[in-house]
Amino acid sequence: MEVTAFDRGWPHSGYVKFVPGGNRMKAARIVPLALSTLLFLSPAAAPLSANETRPVDVVVVLDTSGSMENLLDATRARLWDVVNELGRMEPTPELRVGLMSFGTEKASEEEGYIVQHVDLTYELDEAYAELMELTIGGGEEYVGRALNEAVDDMNWSPEREALRIVFVAGNEPADQGDEDFLLAANAARDQDIIVNALYAGNREQGVVEKWHKVAQAGDGNFSAIDPAVGSIQIATPQDDLLLELNGSLNTTYVPYGEKGESGLANQIAQDSNASRLGVQSCSSRIVAKGGALYNNASWDLVDKSLEDGFNWDMLSLSDLPQALRELSDEERDTFIASKRSERERIQQDIQRASAEREAFVKQAMIERLGDEGLGEAMRQVIREQAMAKGFTCEGC
Repeated sequence: MEVTAFDRGWPHSGYVKFVPGGNRMKAARIVPLALSTLLFLSPAAAPLSANETRPVDVVVVLDTSGSMENLLDATRARLWDVVNELGRMEPTPELRVGLMSFGTEKASEEEGYIVQHVDLTYELDEAYAELMELTIGGGEEYVGRALNEAVDDMNWSPEREALRIVFVAGNEPADQGDEDFLLAANAARDQDIIVNALYAGNREQGVVEKWHKVAQAGDGNFSAIDPAVGSIQIATPQDDLLLELNGSLNTTYVPYGEKGESGLANQIAQDSNASRLGVQSCSSRIVAKGGALYNNASWDLVDKSLEDGFNWDMLSLSDLPQALRELSDEERDTFIASKRSERERIQQDIQRASAEREAFVKQAMIERLGDEGLGEAMRQVIREQAMAKGFTCEGC
């Protein structure tokens, strides 16, 4: 097993205006190389204030053909580790996640054997549920077409300061299909979308099959990883405490509206899915739930109440849980504030346990394998590319 970060690709030849979801030919060069490099590529970019937020869009594009079972399991096992890595960044990321698969039997040859499962969404549990539903088996693996569809069809943030990242992962030659993977990766780069290539296998074979060129053209990183390593589970002394804290945390959610009950049910279902993968995946998810990036404002009143301009007039009486319908607005405020205070206390306890757990897992993996496979490869890439975009990370 080997994990190797490939050198970043050549700098842009000029800043290209981002056209969200648009045709790649709509891009227009508007400023010279020097300004482009200053705005987008310089690792010395001025860090932002910690009280600000910044959009971060991450799209995962997975080969789900018959030979990729280990990669799929590793991605499921380590997704929350990537969320937790972003949770360490300042300013706080406004994280959205999207999911696509290619080489899948769920799509036809005409569709390129490609499926968009989740457009970019703040609802992390929604993306995780779809990831857990993916199955292995399918057709040809068209990396170029998959990248083109990721660039054109995902609802990327139009903010100039947004960090936009694609992880495309597979284990077959990258140059299959009619759409040139180099042109596709270049088109992503020209819209300020970084393309990272993860080859599931030996690094030398990944180079032979041109996955390093995907990263070069997309201004990203190439990693060759052993997917089996990513699904290994390490038990820690903090796991039982984290499970107890998670049970308490779940009692602080107050469902409302049409999505309320289904949102709460999905939260519990994804707790169960993470637990099914193993103790480390379960604990990693709990840590993510204890951080700032896990937000359920579409169905939870505690998160909803923190949005700018929130007031009770925004909701009809039927949107509210039965316990709140007979209360005055002031009494509702008091109830939600109490739940928020309780949640914040539990989340602080989770973060304290998380710090101890992370140190234990890191040391155990080094002693056992010398590296962490897929999870660590993705965490390193996220960390480096976020910091190059102006984020900071204390202790990273």
